[in-house]
Amino acid sequence: MTNDPTTNGWTDFGTLLLKGLFASFCLLHLYTAFFGQFEPLIQRPIFVGFGIGGAFLLHAARASRTGQRSAIEIAIDLVLAALAFGVCLYVILNRERYFDIMVRYNNVDKVAALVALLLTIEAARRVIGWFLPALALFTLVYFYFGNDFMDSSWRPPRVSARTAVETFYSSTSGLFGYLADIGARVITIYVILGALLLSTGATDVFMKMATFIAGRSYGGPAKVCALSSAMFGTVTGSAVANVMATGSITIPTMKRLGYPKAFAGAVEAVASSAGQLTPPVMGAGAFIMAEFLGIPYSDIAVAALGPAFLYYLAVWLGVDLYARKVNLQPTPLEDMPKPIEFLALDKCLPLFLPIGAVIYFLYSGYTPSFGGAAAITILLISQAVMRPYGAIRSGTGMNLVQIWGNLVGDIFRGLVEAGRALVMIAALLACAAIVVKVMTATGAGVKISNLLFSVSDQGMILALVLAALLSIILGMDVPTTASYVLAAAVAAPSLIRLGVPELPAHLFVFYYAILSAITPPVCASVYAAAALAGASFWKVAGRALALAAAIYVVPFLFVFRPGILAQGDGFTIALDLGVAMAAVFAVSVGMSGWLKGVLNGVERALFLIAAAALFYVTPQSDMLGGALLVALIGWRVARGKGRTPTPA
Repeated sequence: MTNDPTTNGWTDFGTLLLKGLFASFCLLHLYTAFFGQFEPLIQRPIFVGFGIGGAFLLHAARASRTGQRSAIEIAIDLVLAALAFGVCLYVILNRERYFDIMVRYNNVDKVAALVALLLTIEAARRVIGWFLPALALFTLVYFYFGNDFMDSSWRPPRVSARTAVETFYSSTSGLFGYLADIGARVITIYVILGALLLSTGATDVFMKMATFIAGRSYGGPAKVCALSSAMFGTVTGSAVANVMATGSITIPTMKRLGYPKAFAGAVEAVASSAGQLTPPVMGAGAFIMAEFLGIPYSDIAVAALGPAFLYYLAVWLGVDLYARKVNLQPTPLEDMPKPIEFLALDKCLPLFLPIGAVIYFLYSGYTPSFGGAAAITILLISQAVMRPYGAIRSGTGMNLVQIWGNLVGDIFRGLVEAGRALVMIAALLACAAIVVKVMTATGAGVKISNLLFSVSDQGMILALVLAALLSIILGMDVPTTASYVLAAAVAAPSLIRLGVPELPAHLFVFYYAILSAITPPVCASVYAAAALAGASFWKVAGRALALAAAIYVVPFLFVFRPGILAQGDGFTIALDLGVAMAAVFAVSVGMSGWLKGVLNGVERALFLIAAAALFYVTPQSDMLGGALLVALIGWRVARGKGRTPTPA
């Protein structure tokens, strides 16, 4: 990445030390994935300490690179990093004493706990923005001082300093609770896998494969963007990372071929946001969901196939219809890759063998951490074997020492990138853990859930709307993982009380947590895509909302149509998915205003009416919506030919 703070501005020794720290952290977690975790109060403090300490180190590195801060300010960051590592090391060294139920906490314990909490909040602010840290600080004040200044049903119980230390610091709850456990045990492995895949050449293979599949159709470059983002996103599970990686290629390509800047940015933003919903990897949120629900991760991956397919179907249709409407041309023939460029053994095997291994191990009952570690091993072995074969095939003349030396460099670069990504994830999970722990310890989460339940007056549709809005609001300026964790603690319980099964309820809030990345006014994916496209943020956001119109109602469908989540028999799954596809098609046509020609206002309204009927879950509305949609398509086929496309 061009703004890598670990490669500019520091001394060679400092740069190497920071990179070595990141790579060593990743190697440690690979070791524990194969040979077993350390005890909880060793493994989890290492994970959290790395996150909050690494955040300050990265901030110091960035400040050194830009030269915008004084040496004293940079030194303060380094001291804060040392304190972060120190307070987590203190837990590790005192774990035996903390396990004693009769433990007496001294002043050092209390100060260390307070410092750990404050450093966690500040580290999270530096890497993910202000919203979640401000919420964490507010909940801490509520937890400790709320009993003194509140006098209502929301008044929390009185707590002592000892209780606060036990709740947040000296036990396997709070900072070192289940979120840190999931991060250290599972998420870390898949972040490393994704980073190694990308550093060893997966991005190029994804782009060429997507271009070959979709490039020569209407709106080919935009469809390439959607397809490559789906492939890339299932490996990274990060919307903004997806935008920056694929968008740096797809957006300039679309602009060069005459696509409007706002449209190019919108396609990239919308397509990139669903990577966390796309099996087999899906990102951190899905692993956390599996832990919340106590079900195998493979069950979540299977259930997510339908929603992910509908998401990308909506993107694909939106792109295709808009491209036909404004006559956006396919990718030029001279820019089309040849199959050998991505199907050669040295290109495809090191990519697809690890992904296939993940699928095999996850669906064969192995733990996710072992499956991810095994996939990394297969990736490294396949790269070591196939790179010499590729050198022979292409006739580069490189010897084994050069080939494997380059491979070691790529692996090291991938480990460093994984470490940088894990800084944000660890700091974010630790900060989110503060909020979740306060809500559970004080009962505030139950009270908020009861409030949602009462406001909705036990009506399902209103409850779903409120849960969707809450998930999107909680996702403002917050990564999807934190948004989902908070929504799962607050909104999902109210849906479950109304009769929604646990898995659909959690997927519902997870889906809207993902959509927060493209929902104004605070939407990180749109900001990133607009910057790459050189377009107005609001224009990109408006195009993104129009493109994603059908996507926003899909979660309501899979609450009422469980077949979309692969629940039920084959007929139910086929019927529910077929009706959902028809509804998405009708919305896309109505919003784009094109089907075999330009639609007038009445025709667009009729398509949207057909979509509304299909979204309403009764046999009668299905038949009415289906009949109306078939009639409208027939009408357009018969009458719509020859309409002139409108200019872009």
